[in-house]
Amino acid sequence: MSTRHGDQELAQRLPRRLRVARLVGELLSPPPILVVLALVVAWDTSPTPAMAVLWGGIAALFASVLPYALILRGVRRGRLTDKNISLREQRIRFGVVAIASILLGLALLAAFNAPAEMVALLASIAVGVACGWVITLWWKISVHAAIAAGAATVLTLVFGTALLAAWALVALIAWSRVQVGDHTLAQVLAGVALGVIVNATVFTLLR
Repeated sequence: MSTRHGDQELAQRLPRRLRVARLVGELLSPPPILVVLALVVAWDTSPTPAMAVLWGGIAALFASVLPYALILRGVRRGRLTDKNISLREQRIRFGVVAIASILLGLALLAAFNAPAEMVALLASIAVGVACGWVITLWWKISVHAAIAAGAATVLTLVFGTALLAAWALVALIAWSRVQVGDHTLAQVLAGVALGVIVNATVFTLLR
């Protein structure tokens, strides 16, 4: 039996609830959330569509695409166990790389006079990731929950109560992380709290 066929059979034997939770964790993982968030905020705050693509592209590249590409490379080379970096020790090592990438993107946005909201967005992401990294030195806080809650906070601040619906996705993501066994309820709630506090503070102060 091939490895792929064996994986498919295992997935089929899993309870539907667990399969749904895994799918949620894949589709609503930090990389796609950060890409969408960067492009949406850029579209709302840039003077032209071309500038929106430029600023959103830079933010998405350094906050999401580049770090995720490095994760995939680490998985292929056996340096990381999986795309979610489930082992806390590996998260500690990779966190430094992610923070450096985000700070580089932030420097580019600031240097080329990007809209204040874009600078504030990447600054809040950088602070959030840095705080999460410090916590991870002792405890495996949920990055999925932190990024999702941070994104929902920023969207609510930018677009008002119309984007409160985004919090339903935050709840769904939090549920999925507990269901698949990657985090405890406390770790997920801590991630949500971190995302809200950091983004509500940093984004509001710098926008």
